[in-house]
This record gives sequence, structure tokens and C-alpha cells, in this order.
Amino acid sequence: MPVHHIPLEGAGPDGVPRLPMAGRTAIWAHRAGLALRWQAVPFKRSLQELQRNREPFCVLGLFDTAERRRFARYSLPIHQEEQQVFLAASRVAPALKRLPSAQAALQDGRFKLLVYDGVAYGGPLDAWIALRHPAPLKASASIARLAPMLARGHADFTISVASELQELRDRGERDAQSIEVVLLPGMPQPPLRYLACSLRVPPDWLARFDAAVRADPAP
Repeated sequence: MPVHHIPLEGAGPDGVPRLPMAGRTAIWAHRAGLALRWQAVPFKRSLQELQRNREPFCVLGLFDTAERRRFARYSLPIHQEEQQVFLAASRVAPALKRLPSAQAALQDGRFKLLVYDGVAYGGPLDAWIALRHPAPLKASASIARLAPMLARGHADFTISVASELQELRDRGERDAQSIEVVLLPGMPQPPLRYLACSLRVPPDWLARFDAAVRADPAP
């Protein structure tokens, strides 16, 4: 069974991506007697392939949304996400921090919001973004583009996690030094991630995978 993952991190010697949820997914599949074949596929293309439903495969780490439930089967949760935060350019971070809530920040048209095209951020955040005027700037899902876009004024802030900023700094990204973490009241609790499979994946396959997750939620 092919499993798509966003190619933000390389794979280890066993071919499994260097992501905690990927390692856990591989363990659960092995315990269930299910074979996996990993493929690094851009996020947007993975969503398009799910909708086309041409072959049996799963996408690693999707959020659960009502729209995606129309064309995907979901596993039990495989990962508890980090607390979401705003990553903001230092030039606007002080002003963002003075706002009363996360919702106020997302709906304040004075600040240019950057979101990844096709990415869901979780129920409340997606709802607040949908009401935003003007609409957010959309970019392809690539961590490499984040720091330059914020630091050089193409956008003011985005939704992410603190570890993503640390990763950029660990890579030596010079622009990452002019980005700050902003956590405002009302930011939703960290969302869950799932294995989302095309409708060509037999329900029995997912049932076996879920049984392994249920038997040992944190291998």
C-alpha cells in the first residue's frame, strides 16, 4: 500500500520518512501485517489524487475535515500536533501581540496572512480564515519559502508550530532570525492528524490498521 508524505524531511535507511508519526505508522502497519511503500509527494498533488480515487493509497498526517470525508477514509488518530502558534515577522510581532485573541489576528486586514495552498489548519482556524477580508496570500507547502516571504515583506505572519521556526534556525536560514513566535488567547487546542486513504483502500485494511493503533496507541 503506497503512503504519500509531504517531502519536507528525508527518509532513513529503512525508507521511512524522518517524522515521528511516520515511524509510528510503520510500526502499527507491521503489527497488523500490512505492507507499506513510502512515496514523497507534494501535498496538493496528494489531495488531488485522493479526490480522483484512481488507486489505493493513503496520505500521512492529514487533518480531518468534513470536505475531505467526502473522498477519503480516515484512520484513528496517529499524531497529536504541537500547539499551533503564529510565526510573525519581527516588524509586526509587537502589534500582533497587542491583539486580544487569535481570531482577532486572523481577521485583522492590516496584517498580511500567509497560508499553504490546500492545507487545513483545523476547524476554528479554517472558519476564521474563511471570514477574513482580504483573503490570505496562498503559497505552496514548502518550509524553505516561509522565512524569505515573512522577512522580506511578502507576508506578515502565518500559522505554524514553534518547532518549524527552530528547524529553520537550525538549518542556518538567515531570514529566520527576524521571525518570532506569537501565541494569543483563544488559539485552539492542538489538532489531531490521521492517515487519510482513498476510497479504493478496502475498509478491512483500515480496520486492521486501526486495531493495531487501538491495541497500542503510542508504540
